[in-house]
Amino acid sequence: MMRQREETIKVWFDMWLGDDITPMNAIFTDDVEYTECWGNQYFGKEEIAQWFEDWHKNNRMNVWKVKQFMHAEDKTIVEWHMEALAMNGTTRWMDGVYVIEWDENERIKALREYGANNRTTRPYGE
Repeated sequence: MMRQREETIKVWFDMWLGDDITPMNAIFTDDVEYTECWGNQYFGKEEIAQWFEDWHKNNRMNVWKVKQFMHAEDKTIVEWHMEALAMNGTTRWMDGVYVIEWDENERIKALREYGANNRTTRPYGE
């Protein structure tokens, strides 16, 4: 079960890297709830598909890799790193965490994203 969940999450990342929305129906429930770290929410596969297509008109995902998975009952936590390039030449980097809830068919029914700037500093260190 854990391996299947990890593979499903990797498919989601690969969709963004390859700009291919085809696998969406297999990985999400129809009524999935998705919340981005900056507050945008998408309810249902149709809204996620619209966001996906709109985002890819002006951006390209260069890197999106998993750092680690943690599993507990019907939830998975994923720590990840991403780098995206906007058409205006701006590159964005982010480290993040997903909290994912699964349905009984091992599809994603809820996904909450938390992000952090990976450009860290040590204000009191060397």
